[in-house]
Amino acid sequence: MPKTILLADDSVTIRKVVELTFSETDIRVESVGSGREALERFAAIEPDLVLADVAMPGPSGYEVCEHVKASGRPVPVLLLAGTFEPFDTERARACGADGHVVKPFESSALVEKVESLLAGPPAPPPAAGPAPVGDPGDSAARDVESALESLISSAATAPSVSPSPSVAEARHGGEDARDPEVVVPAAAPVPERAPAAVAAASAPLSAAELDAIATAVVERLSTDVLRQIAWEVVPDLAEPIIRERIRDLEREIEG
Repeated sequence: MPKTILLADDSVTIRKVVELTFSETDIRVESVGSGREALERFAAIEPDLVLADVAMPGPSGYEVCEHVKASGRPVPVLLLAGTFEPFDTERARACGADGHVVKPFESSALVEKVESLLAGPPAPPPAAGPAPVGDPGDSAARDVESALESLISSAATAPSVSPSPSVAEARHGGEDARDPEVVVPAAAPVPERAPAAVAAASAPLSAAELDAIATAVVERLSTDVLRQIAWEVVPDLAEPIIRERIRDLEREIEG
């Protein structure tokens, strides 16, 4: 949508330069030669921006700016000042000016400054709020939290497992060689029905009692724990059995 500038400057040259500067844009320039004319035509023109010379006859650019800012259309005001003319920074700030340009100016610099003021201030970023219901990130966070709670709960209730000590080698003799008895590791959980001697881990167990203990352990341990125990215990059990079997074969050959 085309924009309109109200230019107030007593220099005909400046008015022509500004008009030519914006002739290639969609910004229209309405020029007047004094502050009085600017105030008279402001309501009729309804400009989107005002350019006002600070040293022109009649009301100065500062006074024109004060009038614009106090009106019902407080549009941006850009003050114009000559190179050798005094510019009152404090007064410009007090009247609410949006900036100033020193004459003579580069056309491109003036266009850039005017377009920036017409575009208005950038919109503030939206305030961060709570994640909406059903947001994927929120759902993932809840899933992770639930998994952590489950893991902590399992760790608190699962029996602690320490590396299994080497299982005592099977004792063989006569007809009972195929039914070895082993010493229960101290870390092995003991069922309530086991005798006190077993709880103390100081007496050997029969095959039936050992099977009962193993069943109770399996029921209480998770799959991961069972896998860990299998990797530790099976080699310990297999090694003495294999070694003893080799001895038997050697004895048979020698005999």
